[in-house]
Amino acid sequence: MSTSKQPCIKELSYKLVEFAKQSGASHADALAIVDTGESIDVRHGQLESIEREDSRGVGLRAFVQTQQGLAFASASTSDVSDTGLKQLAKQVVDMANISEPDPDSIAPEGANHPSHEDIQAWEVKYPTQHHGWDTHQAKEAALACEHAALAYSNDISNSEGASASFGETAVAYAASDGFAADYTRTSCSLSLSVIAGKDESMQRDYAYDRARLATTLASPESIGEEAAQRTLRRQGAAPLHSHNTTIIFEPRIATSILGHLISAINGRNVLQKQSFLTDTIQQPIFPDFIHISDKPEHEHGMGNRLFDGEGTHCKPMNIIESGVLTGFLTDRYAAKRLGTTPTGHARRGLTGDTGIGTSNLILKPSDVSVQAMLQDIGEGVLITELMGFGVNGVTGDYSRGAAGFLIEKGQITSPVQGFTIAGNLKDMFANISHIGDDLTWFGASAVPSIAIANMMIAGEK
Repeated sequence: MSTSKQPCIKELSYKLVEFAKQSGASHADALAIVDTGESIDVRHGQLESIEREDSRGVGLRAFVQTQQGLAFASASTSDVSDTGLKQLAKQVVDMANISEPDPDSIAPEGANHPSHEDIQAWEVKYPTQHHGWDTHQAKEAALACEHAALAYSNDISNSEGASASFGETAVAYAASDGFAADYTRTSCSLSLSVIAGKDESMQRDYAYDRARLATTLASPESIGEEAAQRTLRRQGAAPLHSHNTTIIFEPRIATSILGHLISAINGRNVLQKQSFLTDTIQQPIFPDFIHISDKPEHEHGMGNRLFDGEGTHCKPMNIIESGVLTGFLTDRYAAKRLGTTPTGHARRGLTGDTGIGTSNLILKPSDVSVQAMLQDIGEGVLITELMGFGVNGVTGDYSRGAAGFLIEKGQITSPVQGFTIAGNLKDMFANISHIGDDLTWFGASAVPSIAIANMMIAGEK
């Protein structure tokens, strides 16, 4: 976890908490974040732009005790001098003193923090590594990626450009109960979008990869060729008539299905009655072959973390076991209101209250190949693109524009576009008929292909 920067920002977060207490806060916690990175864009073999990020900031939550309960406020600053930190501490405490108290507020003390031994073991297991790129290397990767796509076929008529990015984020957290810890994350990514055809027959698609280290990214050539292949196979896409059928979400589209689930079991959304799964704890909401877990430690995941945004020790959680929802995702506040134990899913920014989010989310694959899925389904539609966002988190109603390919007699055939897929997420979850064996990682999510029966296609009459 430790780098040359981290002891500095951990000291900043700890110092800010102390200044808050000196200014009259009864409790406080602080976050310090240092972001460094670059993004390089190329198009038609030429460098278009280089953008560099180099930012440092600290955020403070300060709590004051009132007769009606705790009141808090938050703010942030990029001035990390002692003078700047003291000014921030005074400002936030003054704001807290005029804020509306909440009797259910949770002071940032007494969380189930990882021990000193836990932190040391994590640092040994996950030492900070350089992401592996500099500006020149990232530019060359982007150029090679675009060249591979343009050289793949004369039918690739244009490029929307390739982008390579790399960076490092160092985060430190400190609370008024004495806990303070830090970590660093690195990342590299490479993406490309190209066009085939012209005018009304024009089609576009993209490919990308993201990893902690440049050495573990897919090669620029393979990303370029994938973008070209995906674009070329969409040529000649035709409209689709309205009917009910089985659809298959390819892995990179299937991640959105998990996203809707996570939003619905977010403890804060549940408290606010903004979820269609409010009363489903310990009930089957998926078929019994569905298993979904959140793992804060995984060799392939980019969401690894020892503690969450409140310093709570993160532990693995089986969210869906044999189709049954085991519990909601909570921070300490939501857990108190729901009468459960905090699950270590607090998310924090420099300002505002805590949010809730996962670490590494994994839908367990089956041992059924995609080809076997296709053969078993027989007729349907493979979805490779979704557009718009017609999803109601309260009712679960779902309607999104889509494009993809027909499945006929167990084979992927002609491209289709200009239609809408619709249903209700509760029904969609329950109607999952197949899960593939093609588990694919997308940053902090790992998902195989998902087939859902009895979906409504709204297209031409």
